[in-house]
Amino acid sequence: MLTLSFAAVYAPNAPAQETAKIGFCAPLSGPAAAWGLPGKDGVTIWADKVNAAGGIKAGDKSYKVEIVYYDNEGDPSKALLGVRKLVLEDKVVAMLMLGGATSPAVQPFMTKEKIMTFVLIASDISPDRPYLMDVTDNFPVYHLLHPEYIVEANPKARKAAIVSQDDEIGVAAIAWSEAGFQAAGVDVAYAKPFGIDTTDFAPIVTAVLATKPDIISMGASYPEFQALIVEQAYTQGWKGIITSACWDFAAILAKVPKEFMQGAVSGFPDFDDPKLTPEHHAFWDTWKSRYPDHSFSEITWEYMGGLDVWAYGVKKAGTIESEKVYNALKASKTVPHSFGPGVWWGKEVFGVDNLLVPTWPITEIQSGKPAIVAWKSLHDWYGDKEKKKLLLDTLKKWKMKTYEE
Repeated sequence: MLTLSFAAVYAPNAPAQETAKIGFCAPLSGPAAAWGLPGKDGVTIWADKVNAAGGIKAGDKSYKVEIVYYDNEGDPSKALLGVRKLVLEDKVVAMLMLGGATSPAVQPFMTKEKIMTFVLIASDISPDRPYLMDVTDNFPVYHLLHPEYIVEANPKARKAAIVSQDDEIGVAAIAWSEAGFQAAGVDVAYAKPFGIDTTDFAPIVTAVLATKPDIISMGASYPEFQALIVEQAYTQGWKGIITSACWDFAAILAKVPKEFMQGAVSGFPDFDDPKLTPEHHAFWDTWKSRYPDHSFSEITWEYMGGLDVWAYGVKKAGTIESEKVYNALKASKTVPHSFGPGVWWGKEVFGVDNLLVPTWPITEIQSGKPAIVAWKSLHDWYGDKEKKKLLLDTLKKWKMKTYEE
């Protein structure tokens, strides 16, 4: 966790002279709220810690950090209103967003204003969005790595079904998951998006189970969908391995016994995991003491992770000016990520190297809790020419842009 490891970024014992405002334009209500609202916990802890230490150092100045929130409800038109307000009225110098459906609406404006946007959706990255970066989540890239681990741990698992909602996030998850499973030698027997207005998942899960999958991937299904899909799989008597980009575990366990989720695979540990660092554990303790009634998810720390990277760029640039911070980050061969040193990647797939990629953890649900069971490298995976070709061909099949030379 950079907030504890890179004290030189901060200005201990020196009162902040000015204020640096960061926009937080994300769904804080509505169906995607679970991918926005928990992020307030992490960024609040981060800002309080930094400001208590004297703020952010930039050259010979120090800045108090203020987070300015706007609930875009996951709606593109509201997101555009939000970023315009945050940039033009509040004068934010960087923006934290979920991404997905809102990115096409806001990015022409953000590019014109040259304001860095840290999103959680790497597939939003594009050459015409030069200041949009994914520096924390690595979605949907890790969908290549989960199948590799699943097959290593369960060599008899040879058939998969993939479901997710029919939007930018869901379709990206299906495409990358399909490539990951095929590269691991797993037959993809079902790969279909469902309508985003779906409320009855019984017929969808019935169709999935008709293919007799060993593995069900929920791709990047919204948290409210996850519990309903898992409930149907349990009710209809299926037994196998479940995987997903992430979990709303509290909602799932309200529908099924925790034993049903044993061995489920994802890529996001709780921060009290013994295989993480003392810095992660300190954040966990602070979060638990401050928000004892909240559920922990990857969203709790990912927006905060964007602030860590922004602060690292401010240190390198010696200023909070957005374009200079961006240039300083991109000039760095490695940039600290919450899971270790990250390198810039993505040109062949997204058109520009604006994805910060570390070695990624793989987690299994063990006794009702995610536990790190392996670490996987995208660079090793993509370095295999056959796998690379398979990925690019699969993305084209799903009508996703690629930029291979």
